[in-house]
Amino acid sequence: MPIVIIMPILGWSWVMLSPLVMAAAGALGFQTLTGDKLKDWLQKEIDKDRKNLRKVNVALEQIMADIVAEELGREERLDFKKGTIILTFRKDARGKFHVEVTGPKSLTMVELLAMGDEFARMIIQQFAHHRIARELDLRGVHIVGEEVNENGDIILHTRKWS
Repeated sequence: MPIVIIMPILGWSWVMLSPLVMAAAGALGFQTLTGDKLKDWLQKEIDKDRKNLRKVNVALEQIMADIVAEELGREERLDFKKGTIILTFRKDARGKFHVEVTGPKSLTMVELLAMGDEFARMIIQQFAHHRIARELDLRGVHIVGEEVNENGDIILHTRKWS
């Protein structure tokens, strides 16, 4: 069963973004993993499988990476696990944002990159949607409806009351 790993070190914005990330992860078949033993469990799993794992970095357009990177603090991370695949969103100590995919060596780098890219784009769409909704609300504009077209684009219907 797919598992989502959420590190508890995320900043204040995580409270607002959590439902969006959970919805996107759930739509892709991921399950949340929490608890005090999370770090130990993850380390044991990674140590056990390290010899058979391959890690690749997903290259995102800068504008896409910036959407999520602004919400994470330095040295913060989000880890998601689905089967044998681990997807990590993290910002290092220098503030550089990374999306990493770790999986078995039986999968090619191209396959791992494709999985990571698909998931990253879905999460980034949710972060962008949240940011736009927040900005519209600050400007007194209300979202009165939403549509998702066949391409996966989200169309917002708004109204501003004077």
